[in-house]
Amino acid sequence: MQTEQQKEQERLKFNREYFEDGCLCILTSKTLQPCPTNMPDDEAVVFYEKNCKCSRNYMPT
Repeated sequence: MQTEQQKEQERLKFNREYFEDGCLCILTSKTLQPCPTNMPDDEAVVFYEKNCKCSRNYMPT
């Protein structure tokens, strides 16, 4: 059985991949760069949530 911490780590990993694999700000308009691979997932996700301006962002503006 997974702990809450493991579930949260998986969620963060998924959300980071979600942005990095499909964010038009990274892939098309180049207004964002992918976060460094050594950046923790939680920091990367917060960065993408705050800075992504395309339809990939699920956070309300």
